[in-house]
Amino acid sequence: MFQDLRYTLRLWAARPWHTAFAITALAIGIGANTGVFSVVNTLLLRSLPFREPDRLALFHEFFPPHDSAKEFHDWRQQSAYLADAALFEENDVNLGGMRVGSRAHVAQTSWNFFSVLGTQPVLGTGFAADEDVDGTGWGLPGRNAVAVIGYGLWQQLFGGDPKVLGATIRINGNPLTVVGVAPPGFDFPGRAVLWKPAAFSPGNNGWGAVARLKPGISWAQARAALAVEVERLSSKQGGIDYSRLHPSMASLQDALAGPLKNASLMFMGAMLLVLLIPCTNVANLQIARTTERAAELSIRSALGASRARLARQLVTECLLLSFVATVTGLVIAYWTTSLSVKIEPPLLGAQSYSILDGRVLAFTLIVSVITALALGVLPSLYLSRIRAFDARSSSRTRGSQLVRQSLVAAQVMLTMILLAASVGLGSAFGHLMRIDRGYDVKGVVTVSVSLDGTAHQLDKRQLSYFEQVLDRIRSLPGVRAASATEFLPLYASAFVGGPFGMDGRPAKLNSTMVPVLSGYFQTMGGRILCGREFTDAEVRSGAEVAVVNERFATEFGGPQEVLGHQLTNGQDTPSRIVGVVRGMEYETDPTLANSNQVFVPSSSPGSFFSTFVVRVDGRTEDHLATIRDTIQSVDPQVPVFSVKTMQQRLDEFFANPKFYRTAVWTFAGIALLLAVIGIYGIVTYAVERTQEMGIRMALGRTPVQLRGMLLRHGLLMVVAGAIPGIAGARLSGRFLESLIDGAKPIGLAMSAGLVLFFALVASASIWTATRRIARLDITSLLRSE
Repeated sequence: MFQDLRYTLRLWAARPWHTAFAITALAIGIGANTGVFSVVNTLLLRSLPFREPDRLALFHEFFPPHDSAKEFHDWRQQSAYLADAALFEENDVNLGGMRVGSRAHVAQTSWNFFSVLGTQPVLGTGFAADEDVDGTGWGLPGRNAVAVIGYGLWQQLFGGDPKVLGATIRINGNPLTVVGVAPPGFDFPGRAVLWKPAAFSPGNNGWGAVARLKPGISWAQARAALAVEVERLSSKQGGIDYSRLHPSMASLQDALAGPLKNASLMFMGAMLLVLLIPCTNVANLQIARTTERAAELSIRSALGASRARLARQLVTECLLLSFVATVTGLVIAYWTTSLSVKIEPPLLGAQSYSILDGRVLAFTLIVSVITALALGVLPSLYLSRIRAFDARSSSRTRGSQLVRQSLVAAQVMLTMILLAASVGLGSAFGHLMRIDRGYDVKGVVTVSVSLDGTAHQLDKRQLSYFEQVLDRIRSLPGVRAASATEFLPLYASAFVGGPFGMDGRPAKLNSTMVPVLSGYFQTMGGRILCGREFTDAEVRSGAEVAVVNERFATEFGGPQEVLGHQLTNGQDTPSRIVGVVRGMEYETDPTLANSNQVFVPSSSPGSFFSTFVVRVDGRTEDHLATIRDTIQSVDPQVPVFSVKTMQQRLDEFFANPKFYRTAVWTFAGIALLLAVIGIYGIVTYAVERTQEMGIRMALGRTPVQLRGMLLRHGLLMVVAGAIPGIAGARLSGRFLESLIDGAKPIGLAMSAGLVLFFALVASASIWTATRRIARLDITSLLRSE
């Protein structure tokens, strides 16, 4: 074995550039696969830090009885398929005890939340059985005025003091007593940093539910039992109408992975394709080396070396090559995962990826061994063709050339598939960015504030603070318009609304309601189709007026026909329609993008949080600090957060599709580079057939004719790979269509364009590789032959 290793190192030293190429190509493939698998491992394979995580379920669009604490706890204790269940509701709050303007993501939960998950605080205890109460919203301080804080918050706010139990922390001005510290890394749900016992209130449907299946209950049985329960709850008097909902349950792991599951699997498949390309390149190189060494191997065979002994030498070379490439690949994988945290969307960036994970290292080892064996098989097959005492036989057999050309064609096919996928995703992302959203994101600054827990919360209308801020903002140089809203476009996670209609006639679709201040449509670049927007006087007086979108107006005859009519919503006081605006894209769910919208004067801005919107001249980013400081100057105690341009918010919203596009483009670029290198390599070896080239030139061929011949052979390999590549591209396009919204299979014209592009790149590579032919000396070549 050591003799084989020493001999392999001598071979590498004799051809350093070919060795470096092989190691680099394999390292890129193995490293990229390891990096992507570490993401897949974290999202889909690594167990959650809970007790028996595979038995935990998360409900979607299902609301257990929750009008009171007793009602919920009676329901969970009587469940036939759940061992236990807990409720939680997420919210962003003003956090006291930290720097001015701090916001925190917190959750109120039923008292058994931590026990259902099987997680216990590292310090203190969870909640007691009587600490979730009946109340309003998040409840006033009472026996539920306690909190478990996150490990990071404990370190940040209390410096990791073990005497933190009994300390006071404030959310929205309400004091809570710290009774526990969550373990490191625990942030469910939604990266929460604090948990408090719930305040149950009738009609609050903002709850999420997590449950643990009973022993012996399968997921299929649990889902069947849920369907029966949904039907039973729907039939109850005053129960929730599930006819427009799709209640379901999924494992907590799958639910947390969410849409990233499909994307991660897609990346894994793409990277396996990328790995095949360097494998075919290196296999090509190994076959060429083996056929070149036919004389050497023939002599060794003649001296008594068996086929098994020669095969062991070839496999050892491949194993050592794969080992060095794997070590280098791990470095690349570490760099890849570190970089991905910086460029990928926030939900991915929140995860912890490690190539030191045993499962990831095992995957890398398996990939390395399979790669080595695959690379060693093809050269070993040619040992049977080596004849003893045939030291001068040509190493370039027709069979070896055919195999090598087939491998290059396979590279072209795989690259075509990845190029087609990148074009499909790129066109889908371009379509997303070109959609008319009904507003102009350019030149708009957004700044959010919350009045919860501040002195302004006592002001019944809370308008004086907003009027002061807007007066100061509008006086700033470069400001064209300013307003405020309770919900920004694309960030509508807490819409209110309902079955609005006109003059008592209900609309076909429910409407979302957006409270705004005067000047909102002018500031956002919204288009008033007819009528007008709200005046300052209407906002101050709380006038019953409304602006509807074009979709709503179309249901009742059109924009002109609805002006002056009454907007009705059940028993609520009707509002007079004073304007119709072009629809503004508010819904985060693309299936609800074309929905009815109702805009009303904001009656209590800042009670949850509101966002100032400011249209400015010049470079938008230059105004961020000035506008933020102006808002803080009115009252430094009011938290000011999310100081961003509207373009930045749009980029954040589309971070996932942008990341998918960038990742697939990167994969396709790597595949194209490796495929071109493969074509360059095989043509380079063809040029090194110097005796053959010399004979052809002696028979009258010119260097240009020889280069043209090699160019034709290379393009034939491209065409041979492009034909099945186009078919594979069409199939992959349909697969992407099922994974990514907006992705489309490429058409015939685009397919032809990709083939032409690849042919041009390959032609440039081949023409560059054949420059040596013009410098060949026929006399010396024929003399050596």
